[in-house]
Amino acid sequence: MPTNLRIKTPSRRWRRNWYGYNLFRVCWENGEPGDGVGYSNKLSVGLSPRWFGWLRQTLGDLEVYLLGLRVHYSRSYGGRFG
Repeated sequence: MPTNLRIKTPSRRWRRNWYGYNLFRVCWENGEPGDGVGYSNKLSVGLSPRWFGWLRQTLGDLEVYLLGLRVHYSRSYGGRFG
């Protein structure tokens, strides 16, 4: 069951490393991260000049680009996202 739901609005500035703006970020935990059972989740939404595409860097990390909207999901087993 998800616990400690947080919604954040990061600074809306141009990000050169992925060419876009962050709009908001949602973070939550399942269990207790770091104990070997629980994990922390992050879902961020932003704007990007890319029309279509996806990028998967690790098993717990996925970015999807659709019509200029960037959705990024990430999972961490070692600690909480800020």
